[in-house]
Amino acid sequence: MKSASVNDVGSMSLSSLLPSVPNYYIVTLLNGNLLFDYYREYLNCTVNIQINDIRQIPLIVPNKEELKRIHHLFQQAYSIKRDNPSECSKELSDIESLMDKYINSLYHI
Repeated sequence: MKSASVNDVGSMSLSSLLPSVPNYYIVTLLNGNLLFDYYREYLNCTVNIQINDIRQIPLIVPNKEELKRIHHLFQQAYSIKRDNPSECSKELSDIESLMDKYINSLYHI
């Protein structure tokens, strides 16, 4: 999640234009293992993430219940990282695991 800033090619931003697909939803999906693995295997296996590659990732448009669940998980993870940015806690790992399971279910995996 970024606030307003000046960017160059090395720090591009991707944000949603649709209210039904908010930025926190995209952030949650992109931080999950499923789409990260998809990206690395099928789109770009280099260390340089390109915005045009990210645009090729298939995003499931969530219904209201799915969005509500993702928002709850996102808020929990975001709060932990905001309060302890340098600490990787068991609590955060557990939430990330729940996120991965939920993302897999969205993609029927």
